[in-house]
Amino acid sequence: MLYPDFKELMEIGARSAGVSLTARRKAVSVITGDYKSPFRGRGLEFEEVRAYVLGDDVRNIDWRVTARTGQPHLKLYSEDRERSVLVSVDCNESMRFGTRGTFKSIQAARAAALIGWAAVHENNRFGASLYGNVPEGQRFFGPRRSRRSLWRMFRLLCDTQDYNKQPVALEDHLQYLGKAVPSGSLIFIIGDFMDLGLDLKKRLADLHARADVVLIAVNDPADGRLEKAGTIVFSGGNQERLIIDTDDREGSRAYERSWKHNRHMLDEMVKSLGLGFVQLYTNRDVRTDLILGLRLIRKIGGRGAGSKRTASAAD
Repeated sequence: MLYPDFKELMEIGARSAGVSLTARRKAVSVITGDYKSPFRGRGLEFEEVRAYVLGDDVRNIDWRVTARTGQPHLKLYSEDRERSVLVSVDCNESMRFGTRGTFKSIQAARAAALIGWAAVHENNRFGASLYGNVPEGQRFFGPRRSRRSLWRMFRLLCDTQDYNKQPVALEDHLQYLGKAVPSGSLIFIIGDFMDLGLDLKKRLADLHARADVVLIAVNDPADGRLEKAGTIVFSGGNQERLIIDTDDREGSRAYERSWKHNRHMLDEMVKSLGLGFVQLYTNRDVRTDLILGLRLIRKIGGRGAGSKRTASAAD
């Protein structure tokens, strides 16, 4: 299968059970506290005030109640019933690659569909933003309570027409996305993250300042370990081309070192910014790994299934 199948993406809705985008515990802090997770961040509503307990986040102290009672009190928040959930999908030509299982583009579409259906089933507003080989290089579907944005995303993901052969860098897309998304949104950014631009960290930080962000990396086993297959040409979002002779041992080793450096940079970016992270592969079941990754994010807060932690998953 060269392109995502519209019928399959529609039917994925029946398989989205278990893909949860909400937290199941009361959150003490909107930003930090005893439960740090992209699934609660903003999009919370005030619930009650209680007495301060040692270890609580002092930034959530209700100073009016504290002054009135003479004892420190804390504001508690619970999950808002509705928020905007957005999916950003890398549709560059580099995503149409796969040596095992299927193409990265197809797995990315499946992950986007699972998240989209989960958002709809949880009564959230859903929107999507696709960049790369799409009309005008970028296409944004604003969050809606209806399923219209979901259908439009499916149609464009399955479109076989070539709109834009020129790669679009993730950092450029994020600059556009940061101006378009509603404040307090939950954003899932899906791609292979093979091309980490110089301004990517700043763009992610700017986006994370107004929304909760989860990165979902979709990779093929060959992304990090080249097998002998002659000469391969890789293209990046900055119009760069890398030519590797996989039959040359030194060339392959140099590529693998570059891949490890890329993953290290990505891992450090996720840690320093406090983003959520899930790793998917072309030769593994998307639904299973997505559910496990999102559960892990809710459990440990912030990072989910990190790139180092799941590096052996593709073997």
